[in-house]
Order: sequence, then structure tokens, then C-alpha cells
Amino acid sequence: MTFHELSRRLLDLLNQKVGSGEISQRRLARLTGFTQPHIHNVLKGARSLHPELTDALLRCLNLSVADLLNDRSGVAHQRVALWRGALGPRHGFPDRVDRATHLQLPASFLARFTQPILLRLSADEDTMAPLVEPADLVLLDRAEAGRRHPVFGSIYALSLSGQGAVCRCQRVGSALVLVAENGRRSPPIPDYVPLARRDILDVVRGRVVWVCRELPPPDSV
Repeated sequence: MTFHELSRRLLDLLNQKVGSGEISQRRLARLTGFTQPHIHNVLKGARSLHPELTDALLRCLNLSVADLLNDRSGVAHQRVALWRGALGPRHGFPDRVDRATHLQLPASFLARFTQPILLRLSADEDTMAPLVEPADLVLLDRAEAGRRHPVFGSIYALSLSGQGAVCRCQRVGSALVLVAENGRRSPPIPDYVPLARRDILDVVRGRVVWVCRELPPPDSV
């Protein structure tokens, strides 16, 4: 599932509601704070659906990204659990499921991964920004083979002596070499983790395969 596909689903839903008379372009303009000509051009595809308008449309229709994922197209969906807590500096790696929260994702997408699980990054975890931002929700593939042989081309969720991190890593000899996208995190992640007396699976907890970002409110953009 891509953001382009989610935008298309939202536009299809809006056009259905306008076409059926459930809501008018004038009312959408009034509720979102955008002009009616702008709404008209977005609905007919003459203008792109930018984040500020997307957020305003979702709010005025009382919808969420989960509603767009869980469409009525006949595509099978599957619940994915969320780990309780956040991953980042001064946060222990989450170890239990938040049974009150989940996300629906296409079953065909999830079938590519082993024991997929959702994990939220803490507000101060910016090791991989801007690829992965603080407070992002990430989907982890927990396949053992991928965790035993990580490669720099992917991003991984790591458990590092009482705190969590997301970064690139690769096994080199008897150590795990870590590479961040930037050096902004405090405290910084180590350059490497010795593995002589540790099971790499206790460190590399999953590979990041999907990122979900909550859109900010218009007045904060």
C-alpha cells in the first residue's frame, strides 16, 4: 500500500459522496477552509492532493488512514498488532502487545513478511530522519534469517542495552556495525555492538518494511 494509493482512495470516496449529493463541494470548502475552485480542481485531478488538504478532509469526514486501508473493494485485510510503548533513547525495547490497538493492512502485503508487528518510535528518536521521523509508526518483518544477516541497504529496529534505536546495520566479523542517517540523536547510538557473547537476534529485533506518518494539523505546517 502506497501513499499514492491512499490518496486515490480518498479522492474516489469524495467524488462518490459529491456525486450522490451526500456532501457538496461548497460544504467541503467551508469545512476545510480551502476555496471551492481549489476543491473542484482537486476532485477532477487538475491539482494534487497535498498533506494540508488531506488532513482537513479526513477530519471533516471523520475518517482516518485506517478507514482508507480497510476499503470495501473485496481485498482481504488482516489485523496487525502494535507493541506497547515507544522505541528510542531512554526507552527499553517494547516487549508486549497493546491489545487495544491494531491496524488493518492488506493480507497479500503482510504475507510477504514473518510475524509482522507494528512499533511506534518515540518523539526523540530521530536517528534515521528524514527517512524515518520521530513518532512514526513502523511495520517490522521479524524473519530470523534477515535478522541474522542484516545489510546496510535496510533499516532495522535494535535493542541496545536498555534502549531502542532504528538504524542501518551489518554484521562484520564478531560485531554488528551500526550506521545512522544523521548524528542528531542524544545519546548517540554506538558505532558497533560486540556479538562474541550475544545472540544477534537479541539485538536485531526486526527489519523496517513500512512506515506510517500521521499528518500534522494545518496550523503547524
